[in-house]
Amino acid sequence: MALSNTPNYQSSTYGDGFADIYDDWYQDVTDVDGTVEFIMSLAQGKKILELGVGTGRLALPIASTGAPVSGVDSSSAMLDRLARRDRSHLIETHLADIAHWLPTGPFQVIFCAYNTFFNLVASNAQESCLELVGQRLEPDGRFILEAFAPSNSPDLPTRGIECRHTADATVLNITIREQTSRLIRGQSVEISEGEITLRPWRIRVRTPSELDNFAGRSGLRLLERWEDWHRTPFTKNSDRHVSVYAPIRA
Repeated sequence: MALSNTPNYQSSTYGDGFADIYDDWYQDVTDVDGTVEFIMSLAQGKKILELGVGTGRLALPIASTGAPVSGVDSSSAMLDRLARRDRSHLIETHLADIAHWLPTGPFQVIFCAYNTFFNLVASNAQESCLELVGQRLEPDGRFILEAFAPSNSPDLPTRGIECRHTADATVLNITIREQTSRLIRGQSVEISEGEITLRPWRIRVRTPSELDNFAGRSGLRLLERWEDWHRTPFTKNSDRHVSVYAPIRA
């Protein structure tokens, strides 16, 4: 079975392929309440921007507090879902690739949650996004990045298949890991009532130290790093991190 290494894989491919099931599969994938509380503690009532806003899993509860929230996503299918959920028009949305464009702002908080940053897989896309973030922050603003902390072990398998069951389907997740490029290509195969739906995805993973280096070259410095949104101390054994960056000029 061909995975997502085809030339037509674009920045919108993941969102367009997962928009119809995203809320069912991922609504509770992380601690929404903890995320909202953490972000609001740094926003100081000023503008907030989410990178990869999707269907509004996080942006909607943040905006419901009265905070001014904007969101960017490269998938029109995701933003259509968000528009149907956001009946009060609380969120200002933009259809764009976050590696190439962000609204002017400036923003007190820009955040990118749950591995979304790793969806930037094109050459220099992650670096380009961080440069834009640095340009769009308030002088005392904060950039918050949540992601898993990948292992550098050479013993990691290069291929894998995982199986899980939802309420009405069986889902096979097939992955190929390219150790040199740090690219992980995948295909989510959903089998439901005799029908098969293919949902391609891919990510380019970075260690926390690599992200810090990218950020530094973009005018951002690491202020603090936690294991989760409740500020559990980050250690060498942590498999996730919530990292907070500030403009170097601050």
